[in-house]
Amino acid sequence: MENLPYNAAMLEYLPFNEKHSILETQVSLLFEGQFSQQTVNSARKAAVESLSNALPNVADVHGGSLQINLTNPGSPIPSQSEFVGFQMSAVQRNAQPARILMLTNNQLMIRILDYESWAETSQAVFDFLDPVLTALPLSENPVTSYGKRVIDRYTFNGRTEDAKAELLFVQRNPYVTPHTFDSGPSWHCNTGWFDHRLGDRALHNLNVSSNQVELSSIVTIDHNATLQLRHRGLSKEGLYKPPGGSPGLVEALNSLHEQNKEILRAMLTPEMLTKIGLGP
Repeated sequence: MENLPYNAAMLEYLPFNEKHSILETQVSLLFEGQFSQQTVNSARKAAVESLSNALPNVADVHGGSLQINLTNPGSPIPSQSEFVGFQMSAVQRNAQPARILMLTNNQLMIRILDYESWAETSQAVFDFLDPVLTALPLSENPVTSYGKRVIDRYTFNGRTEDAKAELLFVQRNPYVTPHTFDSGPSWHCNTGWFDHRLGDRALHNLNVSSNQVELSSIVTIDHNATLQLRHRGLSKEGLYKPPGGSPGLVEALNSLHEQNKEILRAMLTPEMLTKIGLGP
């Protein structure tokens, strides 16, 4: 059989999903300090009672520490493992993780790896948060920040040596340095900034990289935004309707979601924006 000619004009990046490029979305709440084991146990019980159908797999999280014997450094004291949190999860048909809820130390995190839309994802996030927040004594250990992270992935459909940033990104965009477009298939660009449009200060970290993974050139856009609260969340109700004009949890996450889309619209080619549903 005759080999087909190599058509460089057909080379392009393909988004992770047919409808979008999101590999994973995370929502997190950071608390002032670590919760007691008794409190974590209460939150675990409440979460299992309410969420076992959606997140059937339950596991405790333990943390350990290695202590050094200063009188005899060659004989360290055995590490001690203690209960620091719990995790609930669901898996996809391919046995890969689909959704994860985790409370450990001073952080409550929800990871969505079967993302379809923000409307569906945000509803699931609020459903998962509700029983846990109800069980936590926020007046004693308030929420100090919200976090939203989005990881997008694009795979090149040709030879690695032909992968170029200009096939995915518009040149002279504010988030990818000009040097990237002359760096071939492997490069990394990291930037960060503060934003005050929500009143409270948000820190944005944007990591964009191109690497070879299993003979394919993969571009990853990792956008992590953290909103630092002026008025700390002292109750579940206060998180949704805070005092002093601070954004509530719903408003904050929706805004951070829109800011993520703004960044992608500034970075990606019109062709890719159309593929992932962000075009005009």
